[in-house]
Amino acid sequence: MASVFDTLEPKNNGDSGSYSSNVNFLTEPEDGYDFEFVNLKDDKYDCPICLLILRDPVQTPCGHRFCHKCIHRWLSESGEQRCPVDNTTVIRDQVFPDNFAKREILSLQVKCPKSKEGCKVIEVLKQLPKHLEVCGYVPIPCPNECSDILLRKDLPHHLSQICTKRKIVCCKCGEQVTAEREQEHLHKECPMVTVVCQYCQIELLRNQINSHEEFDCQRVIVPCQYQPMGCTTRLERCEMSQHLQESIQQHMNLMFNILMQLSSAVQNIAPGALQHFPAVPQSHSLPVTSSEQSITNLLESLRIGVQQGMNVLSNPTPVPYSPDSNVSSVEGFPEPVTGSHSHGLIERNISEQTQIAPSISYSSQQSNKDVEGGAYVSVQQGYELKSLKDQNVTQDESLARHEHQIDEIRGRNDNHEKIVKDLNKRLKMLESTINEFEGRTCNGTYVWKIRNYRKYRREAEIGDTTAIHSPPFYSHFYGYKLCIRANLNGVDSARGTHLSIFIHFMQGDYDDILDWPFNGRIILTVIDQNPVCELRHHVVETLISKPNLAAFQRPNTPRNHKGFGYMEFLPIGILDNSTYVRNDTLIIKACILPNG
Repeated sequence: MASVFDTLEPKNNGDSGSYSSNVNFLTEPEDGYDFEFVNLKDDKYDCPICLLILRDPVQTPCGHRFCHKCIHRWLSESGEQRCPVDNTTVIRDQVFPDNFAKREILSLQVKCPKSKEGCKVIEVLKQLPKHLEVCGYVPIPCPNECSDILLRKDLPHHLSQICTKRKIVCCKCGEQVTAEREQEHLHKECPMVTVVCQYCQIELLRNQINSHEEFDCQRVIVPCQYQPMGCTTRLERCEMSQHLQESIQQHMNLMFNILMQLSSAVQNIAPGALQHFPAVPQSHSLPVTSSEQSITNLLESLRIGVQQGMNVLSNPTPVPYSPDSNVSSVEGFPEPVTGSHSHGLIERNISEQTQIAPSISYSSQQSNKDVEGGAYVSVQQGYELKSLKDQNVTQDESLARHEHQIDEIRGRNDNHEKIVKDLNKRLKMLESTINEFEGRTCNGTYVWKIRNYRKYRREAEIGDTTAIHSPPFYSHFYGYKLCIRANLNGVDSARGTHLSIFIHFMQGDYDDILDWPFNGRIILTVIDQNPVCELRHHVVETLISKPNLAAFQRPNTPRNHKGFGYMEFLPIGILDNSTYVRNDTLIIKACILPNG
């Protein structure tokens, strides 16, 4: 036979995300309870020392009750081991805990310490610390450390709308920033904000502006590409091509000087290795055509000279100079000469070469013409290059606009996602409303299908989910609001052996017009799902209300912590090996029959 048991609903001790008020009203103070008790007519629980309600009451051999800390402090400080009430001798070891008085005191009802701030909750003293952990009128600091201290009930609105340290998502780039840094982020950091180039005033995204200024912007002041050779000109990028065309002579002279310095450096490394090099005129202001030809020949001479210098360094034996050597046969240069007649010898040598090899002279003249024509081609190619760069700038601008449009589309997509989330939230609210309506229209007979029974049973066995609750239902449309609690692996002494079922009353919309405590019967049934109707054997138990129990009083919380039901409703061995569970579903039926 199942036994009736008045039980306190098990509570999850895990962290539920609530913020503690950092005050323990039941254990930290040394004096008694300084709360506003409800309907406390007897002063038998007053401590004669602190004149407050007894905290951890103890009793002396003479029969007087005191707070534990009060009497021990009295005996320690007074010097005489005497009772403060009747002056009877009291030995510290004779003072013993009064557990009976402690249980009665902890069951007294008190108003929330924050009742003056607006909290209307009346709770038994034992449950007061748990209430204070969720009381909306307890002041707590903002968890974001924004220096604000506010009531717990105002915390959600503060965290979502007011807190300067709250995290928000940038509307441009999607990066999370604090609310106080939103404007600074948009004005200085956000890579997807459109900014204006300080040189050409074109609009680009911030993450493109550096690349634009470094490579593409036509108004940026840039140095000449011949700067390493000595050119000090700095112009806007759009004017640099014209400078390069107009300064060919100057740039060739700079290059010629650099090459001569290289020649001297090689000569210093390996003396005598470049004795076959031609004599160079003292003036470096050569015509453009002759300078180009001279530079070409000098480069070839440098290559041969460096190779010869390396041979000299690797072989210290002097190498005799030979007129037939390939080193001295570089086209366009006479043999090396020294002395005051070097210039005349150079001219005479060039004249002799012209008479002996007219074809070479003709080739040289033709080469000069080609160089002059090449200058015109170079100018034309420069203009074509500028046109291509302008087209590239236009394409970059178009690409920036397209990327901006993509960002706008992403923003609209984010808005659509927010709308979808809001619609899903509303859908859940509608589903909750439908469930509420179904519970109201059941007329006191509610059938609860526990699907995924084996999953919940395993979670109950390992302790993850020891109890599950049904959706709320009503005894009639304007009646009592209740729910069923099932401990699939049992509770307390029935743990692991029986299915435990309890009924809990809940706060309803019409509690003010109902009679309290509840008076009537509640019939609980575990349905046998055997396909053959004649073979079904439902397990039925009837609860008779007991108005003096807290389980039948009007709830002070959304769901009364006290439940009334059966610890040993049905053995688990029978439940798991029968048709009470079919298709992994257990069905429990409750019928509410109020008196009158």
